[in-house]
Amino acid sequence: MSYPSYPPAPENGPGAGVPPVPNAPAPYGSRYQGGPNTGYQPTPDSGPYGTPAGGGTSKSFVVTWILSLLLGGLGVDRFYLGKIGTGIAKLLTAGGFGIWSIVDLIITLTGNARDKQGRPLAGYPENKKKAWIITIVVWLAGLIIGIISAVLSLTLFAAAVQGQKTPVPVPPSASQEAPLPSSGAASDANSFTVTVSSGDTVKVGIVDSLYTEEILDMPYLEPANGGFLLMEVSWQTATGTSFATATNFEAYDADGKEGELLFLTESMGSFPPGNVAAGQSVQGIIGFDIKKGPTTIVVNDLYGEKAASFTLTPAG
Repeated sequence: MSYPSYPPAPENGPGAGVPPVPNAPAPYGSRYQGGPNTGYQPTPDSGPYGTPAGGGTSKSFVVTWILSLLLGGLGVDRFYLGKIGTGIAKLLTAGGFGIWSIVDLIITLTGNARDKQGRPLAGYPENKKKAWIITIVVWLAGLIIGIISAVLSLTLFAAAVQGQKTPVPVPPSASQEAPLPSSGAASDANSFTVTVSSGDTVKVGIVDSLYTEEILDMPYLEPANGGFLLMEVSWQTATGTSFATATNFEAYDADGKEGELLFLTESMGSFPPGNVAAGQSVQGIIGFDIKKGPTTIVVNDLYGEKAASFTLTPAG
């Protein structure tokens, strides 16, 4: 049995002539929807279009540290880091009068230095300990050299000043026993007896005296009152026991101003301190920084009280 054939549906019927629905767009960098992503994936350290952020590599910590240590005052470390402006400022100010150079060196040693792009310096962790040790050694060596240079300079200066002054002779040494010269005579007598404590008496004598503006063996002393009075004194215990010392003596100028007691060296025959038994004696030089002219010499007892005094007009 045959069936009649029907003509095809007209093309303008329902669903006829409508284009197919396209697939959803594929993700960026994929060729097909759901296919593998073959495009460039940016990283946090990358700049736009896949270029490295900042470009290039960071500067070396070792190079920066050496330049800062040796040439920091010239700003060379900042020039190396690409900081031209501050490098010029550092150069013109001699490293900020030294302060800026020290600050930059410490910043570098603590790992806080950055290049022009703000990146940390390469090689810091593995070299920081060595850099600190070398820096401290260099600083200590510089300090020691500075101290030695200062001492040598002062020594040379003192020698030059001493060479320009005319030497003045020193009074006779303590070993000499000469009579009191007329130019250094006390107004009353050459010697006198002083009671220094109950039952203890001493005989004090002025062997020699001199006034000078310089002491040859002590050129570093500068007189504050015009010059120095030097007396050679004998101290003999008459009865009991006494304690001899230069601090038993005081000196006053014509205006009543007290002279400053000098601590003379043994090479000059300074007055030796110590206990002196009856019949024994000591002799030595006592000095005062005092104005030239008639001088009142006071001898104190064991308790620091005035026991005797006399007027002395020294030679010189």
